[in-house]
Amino acid sequence: MTEGPGPGAGTEIIVDIESLAPGGDAVGRQQARAGADPGQDAADGRVTFVPLAAPGERVRAHLEREKGKVAWAELAAIERPGPDRIPPPCPLFGACGGCQWQHVTLAAQHQGKRAAVERALGGVSIPPVVAASPAYGYRDRARLAVGPGGLLGFRARRSHELVDVEACLLFGPELTRALPALRALARGLAPGVELDVQAGREGVHLNVVRADPTSAAHARREVDRLAAAGVAGLALGGKPTWGLPEVDVAEPGSAHLAVPAGGFAQVGRAATGALVAAVLEAVGPAPGVVRELYAGSGTLTRALAARAQVFAEDGDPAAVERGRRSVPGATWARTPARPGPDAPPADTVVLDPPREGADRAHLDRALAARRRVVYVSCDPQTLGRDLRALVAGGFRLAGAVALDLMPQTFHVEVVATLDRG
Repeated sequence: MTEGPGPGAGTEIIVDIESLAPGGDAVGRQQARAGADPGQDAADGRVTFVPLAAPGERVRAHLEREKGKVAWAELAAIERPGPDRIPPPCPLFGACGGCQWQHVTLAAQHQGKRAAVERALGGVSIPPVVAASPAYGYRDRARLAVGPGGLLGFRARRSHELVDVEACLLFGPELTRALPALRALARGLAPGVELDVQAGREGVHLNVVRADPTSAAHARREVDRLAAAGVAGLALGGKPTWGLPEVDVAEPGSAHLAVPAGGFAQVGRAATGALVAAVLEAVGPAPGVVRELYAGSGTLTRALAARAQVFAEDGDPAAVERGRRSVPGATWARTPARPGPDAPPADTVVLDPPREGADRAHLDRALAARRRVVYVSCDPQTLGRDLRALVAGGFRLAGAVALDLMPQTFHVEVVATLDRG
């Protein structure tokens, strides 16, 4: 087995691209090298991942590394364009690591995301992906990094280097308005400082992460410029320093949801609304007693508490405190919590873990649900792993829906419903 660059690194290969793959690359199979006997060419038919390629294409690529029957390569040229290829609108696409799929249609993106979810679920068929956010202009939150000379941007594709970002097509109107002031701020900050930004109803909240004393002092001097650009509050290392300590990130027409920059919220308000609707559909009109695990600041709790008695938990004490303020009708506790003497058994458990999935303790608590588990996941692979544990514990997968909260990227949100027995 060959691992790492291997002796063939740099070799030009031909790949017929079959589909988009989880993680953002396209994937296909190598073709026999020119003049070689396909039956004797070890590379013929080898699965190969090629970023920036599109389904249905034949491409030339430079071999980067190989491991057994799988290889990774960098796109060199397109010999036969695929039917889903479109011109990417952002001039930074391909260099910036923020987007992976601007070069293909939304229909192709949805097909790739649906296939990734179905594969993770062991071949279970799911409905078409729900377009939950507009194609562009949907981001209300982001983390930008400061580089040498005051550069401000995102990490480059497959690199720790920074790409200078003068504009981002994914940013919503509030972040777009604030970006020039943030770039001016960055020119006085040390390399390695990061800027968390969160847009809400009151404006943009800004948290300056890892600021040294000089950078912190500079940020304080910039508040007038920031305020003129729609920044409503500034925190230094998570400590409120000026203006509002948080902003309301709730979707239109819904209950208040206060979150600071750097606190967890969905990528945008449209995404939040779509996800809440999907979870309410999954829990049903009469979910009984609900225990919510990984509740955060109450994104889902607000809607659940209007329908049922809810016991909400999270491991972040600051998030729990915000949740108590946003959803006082729920009973809040910090994880790990043990049901009190007056807490009835949960009929329905809702859990929304981080990308790495649920830990064993949370899975055990989900298995105690008397009727239903609703699992919200941002990673199909860890979802598939955890669903196997829930099925082994006596539940069956009743259905799943995939939501495209982040177009132009490979990310997909899944709401899976499991019923006991």
